[in-house]
Amino acid sequence: MLGTLKALDFKKPDISNYSKIAEFLAPFSNDAFSCEITPMTLLIWKNYYHQKVAFFEDMMFVSLGEEKLIFLLPFAANMERAVNILKEYTKALNIPLVFLAAEGKRLDDFNKIFCEEFSQEESRDDFEYLYLTEKLKNLSGKKFHSKRNHISAFSKAHNWSYESITPEVLPDLFKMADKWTNEMKKLTDDPKSIEVENQAIKEYFPHMKELGLRGGLIRVDGEIIAFTFGSPINDKVFDIHSEKALPEYRTAYSVINREFIANDLPDFEYVNREDDMGLEGLRKAKLSYHPDILLKKYVIKEL
Repeated sequence: MLGTLKALDFKKPDISNYSKIAEFLAPFSNDAFSCEITPMTLLIWKNYYHQKVAFFEDMMFVSLGEEKLIFLLPFAANMERAVNILKEYTKALNIPLVFLAAEGKRLDDFNKIFCEEFSQEESRDDFEYLYLTEKLKNLSGKKFHSKRNHISAFSKAHNWSYESITPEVLPDLFKMADKWTNEMKKLTDDPKSIEVENQAIKEYFPHMKELGLRGGLIRVDGEIIAFTFGSPINDKVFDIHSEKALPEYRTAYSVINREFIANDLPDFEYVNREDDMGLEGLRKAKLSYHPDILLKKYVIKEL
């Protein structure tokens, strides 16, 4: 076991090991709804949540944090062996073994073996919001009346157009991202998250094809004022990594959300808009679209 522990060499994910990460995640993606299955989630937030990955034999391990480590459930065919490896690993470091896990098959597999050895507590701030794409495309019914009004008001006030993100638009996109970042850093208590995300946009969009990224943008009088992007979890679920609109165009969020889904995600049944980070305004915004699935997440601690 000592040799195994030495082999667990946790490193930050990046483009160089993206293909390997994707290869390990693929067998678990078919029936998944959680953004933890998308490689880009790891890459985008590696410098904020301090995600690291380690590979050993046919297993991949993911850690989050620095001093206080939390792990995702192992990506391994043999869940029991993989968890036992992490038990020994955390024991050697003299730290508790703690997991963050989404409800679904992987958690069910874990519970069949380890339910009596771990406690579980819901982590509401980490719940993920999933919506039927057809519903967000059409925005039908009374509960979406305000969204339709936002789009109508935006259309009356502005000469706007939608287009898919391509390599040709990246210079203009990066300028808009910088402007958004500079403005929002003045309005937030967490400027690091905004800066990390902006750095990730510049790092990964030049490789959008190989990373499976899709995105869309809104122009007003030729200038980009909003954009969004994401990557597939599987053939049924698309993960929205980010959505941005300049502060003076707040109603553009309703527009970019609908247009991206209608134009670029015709074959997906659901979109995952990830968690709300415990932010009241973000939670209110995501609940206002009436999620069809509120995917529960749990903090799981060894007893």
